[in-house]
Amino acid sequence: MLHLKSIKTAFVVIMATSLLSACSNTDKATPSVQPAKASKTLNETGMPIVKQPITLRMMAGQSPLQGEWKDKLLWKEAEKKTGIHIDWNLVPQASLEEKKNLLLATNDIPDAFYGGGINSQDMITYGQQGLFIPLNDLIDKYAPNFSKILKANPEVLKGITAPDGKIYGLPKMSSNITHRIGTKMFINQKWLDEAGKKMPATTDELYDVLKAFKAKDPERIPLSSTDINNTLRSLAGAWGLYSRGNANAYVDYDDKAGVMRFMQTDPKYKDLLTYMNKLYAEGLLDKEIFTNNATILTAKISKGLVGGFANINVVPAGQLKANYAGLGAALKGPAGDQNWGGISPVLQNQGAFVITKNNKEPEATMRWADYFLDGEGAVLYWMGVEGKTFEMKDGKYRFVQDIVNNKDGLTLDQTISRELVSPFSVHPIVREERFAWDTGEGMPEVIAAANNLKPFVPKEIWPAFLFTKEENDRLKALSNDIHTYVGEMQTQFIMGKAPFSKWDEYVATIKKMGLDEYMKIHKDAYDRYKRN
Repeated sequence: MLHLKSIKTAFVVIMATSLLSACSNTDKATPSVQPAKASKTLNETGMPIVKQPITLRMMAGQSPLQGEWKDKLLWKEAEKKTGIHIDWNLVPQASLEEKKNLLLATNDIPDAFYGGGINSQDMITYGQQGLFIPLNDLIDKYAPNFSKILKANPEVLKGITAPDGKIYGLPKMSSNITHRIGTKMFINQKWLDEAGKKMPATTDELYDVLKAFKAKDPERIPLSSTDINNTLRSLAGAWGLYSRGNANAYVDYDDKAGVMRFMQTDPKYKDLLTYMNKLYAEGLLDKEIFTNNATILTAKISKGLVGGFANINVVPAGQLKANYAGLGAALKGPAGDQNWGGISPVLQNQGAFVITKNNKEPEATMRWADYFLDGEGAVLYWMGVEGKTFEMKDGKYRFVQDIVNNKDGLTLDQTISRELVSPFSVHPIVREERFAWDTGEGMPEVIAAANNLKPFVPKEIWPAFLFTKEENDRLKALSNDIHTYVGEMQTQFIMGKAPFSKWDEYVATIKKMGLDEYMKIHKDAYDRYKRN
């Protein structure tokens, strides 16, 4: 097995310190990571994981679709294979934050949190307090699947390493480019043909197409979405924004200036909002874009009213999905910018799984979590059991007909949730293309749209950065004012309620709210990320 230290050495620099040590933003020495001790019940390789059955207590967030977990095929089969029984403490997603905070505050914690609402700051705060144990050595010795992922994706290792050099959680990840290129823009090909227009390749051509759609019938909605931010992200790359992906919604990197920037005060962001205001003022952008949701968008499309929409897939188009095709390439903007910044990193969520100080079998727990990251464990997590929940067709994993075409009219998410827990999950797994054929990501139109955009995604894609507790406390205070104001003014500028003559005043207001300090905190976190 390739050790984590070797992984870092291969991609960064040789470190003379202990395994996975990293410099903090002080001169203090990084605390050492104690080696994991072998468990008497553990089988270090092979299955089952333990010599005698054990029970682990885990807290997990529960989707309304899922029902109880203890009787699901997934966990029954996993227990047979691993020898580990999980005593699930399921908490509805709506009350997960409250329940999680209560448990952490009272130290009434389970053996592990599995998709239990642990955010990156919880992970660092309670890791440093000792409630969550460091995983560095456990990963190195007992997580061969995860170690292989880290070797192939060094940015994941950089992104999960806390400021003190320790790793406190296993992340949720995605290797499926169709999933990672989240928001895509789909245009009604039938309407294009009727108007004698080709698929737009520039923002000017998109404007002309939307004008043609509107001219045909004033009741039409040329461009819509489930919300304004989906539309904004699908256009932002034409102005060179989101140059490092979309995991950080406010900061990216200005390659020409060679500095990190706050996108929402950049002149290019003003130009983007000016373009969107033009669409809105001329009735080319849905007037209800600020109050839309998936249900409303689906209803509008089903009535034949929508010419184009921004969404992760064409599911909202329902029976009309064949009418819509993705852009042939990322739109080119007025200054020649052409990137698709609406892409998420491989590293999706740093705190999907943490092991607590109460756990008496951390080695077995790590092996259990690692089992679902590749091989038969990944198949079991995503697809279940062959012949019961899935079958192989033309070399592809496909759910059985009772799941994809349920006779009782259940949706795909409902039928999957009867035996699995993958829909709407934040678990320590890898979302792979091979398991996506029967989902919205597996639709031919969606795959084609993603492949068209893939050549235009940024070469470097940042994960969400990790902050020290002190940085995070300060950032919360700054972000509350800055982000709220930016959101309010974004709406005002697009709707025309705030004239662009007030742009300089808008920028000055954000600076007064502490933008320089806000950016310094992000810059420090970015510098640590680069050093890891």
